[in-house]
Amino acid sequence: MTVEAKITSIWKKQKGFLALFFVGIGLWFLFDGKVGFPKSNDRWLAHEKFKTENRLSEWPQFAKNAGWNETPPHKYYKKNDIAAQYFIGALAVVFGMAVFIYWAGQIKLVFKLEEGAVIIPGGKRVPFESITGINRKKWDDKGLATIYYSIDGRAGKFILDDYKFDPQPMREIMKEIEGKAKL
Repeated sequence: MTVEAKITSIWKKQKGFLALFFVGIGLWFLFDGKVGFPKSNDRWLAHEKFKTENRLSEWPQFAKNAGWNETPPHKYYKKNDIAAQYFIGALAVVFGMAVFIYWAGQIKLVFKLEEGAVIIPGGKRVPFESITGINRKKWDDKGLATIYYSIDGRAGKFILDDYKFDPQPMREIMKEIEGKAKL
């Protein structure tokens, strides 16, 4: 009997959205640092000029002609404010790209159950007789179990996760491991 547990659709969507969200927010911050804040500063400086020349009554018409909102900006953005926009934007884009790279590396993973063994993501074959322990502490509540094994004297472990991977096949794989592993 062959059983396959692939990455769930909801997991793919959540992690993909997270990557897009951080890249989008980062680009927004970068845009504000490059365009938004300098344009706001231009409006602020123009308004301040009208204020110091006691010509505030002319401001609404000037702002309208310039394509600006009549309401003056609430503050002047200093170099540190603009630098912070670039820093936060760059950080968010880098984080978003890291999440995207992680997501892209995970979406094709598969657990397989074959006769006498589990094939874990990455292709390693773990025979049932090499399984040395099962930590079921979070299995019933969260669908997480850690499986310990030893092959050729080398210890290893893998995690069964029925949220990240299709739940029904994961449960079948766990049932087979529990039934056939020699613990």
